[in-house]
Amino acid sequence: MGVTLLFGIVLAAILGAIAWIDFHKMIVPDVLSALLAAGGLAYQWAIFPETLWLQALSGLVVFAAFWLIRRVHAVLTGRIGLGLGDVKMAGASAIWISPWNLPLFVFVASFCGLVFAIGRYMLNGRPAAARQPFGPFLAAGLFLTWIGEQQIPYLRGL
Repeated sequence: MGVTLLFGIVLAAILGAIAWIDFHKMIVPDVLSALLAAGGLAYQWAIFPETLWLQALSGLVVFAAFWLIRRVHAVLTGRIGLGLGDVKMAGASAIWISPWNLPLFVFVASFCGLVFAIGRYMLNGRPAAARQPFGPFLAAGLFLTWIGEQQIPYLRGL
């Protein structure tokens, strides 16, 4: 079994656990975000050791950006729109993929979340509940972006 395949299995297992828990409990456990970050660092160290520092920095920058978005939204609306678990998960997710693909990751996650919300609206005939988990869609965005990098090396961009 190849190293990349092994890391893909680990990534899928962690993301599956996060998605399941977030759908059922509306929380992304810190321990799973930490495992996601540690797995990403191990993957980068094993496959792309020369850019490990860049991946770690990318994770910190994405964490800070998502935290800022969370904070600004809270100040402007008086509500928390993005959970802190989602913020941590986004930062950990950034470690797994090329910084060039962060917009793709965020787009896929947001698109999946929007499709889910629209589907819920169409099935219920009324607006979706005020709260919707975002972790499962971050998981989908990360996994699809990571798989894309594996299948199309040009997407790696480094």
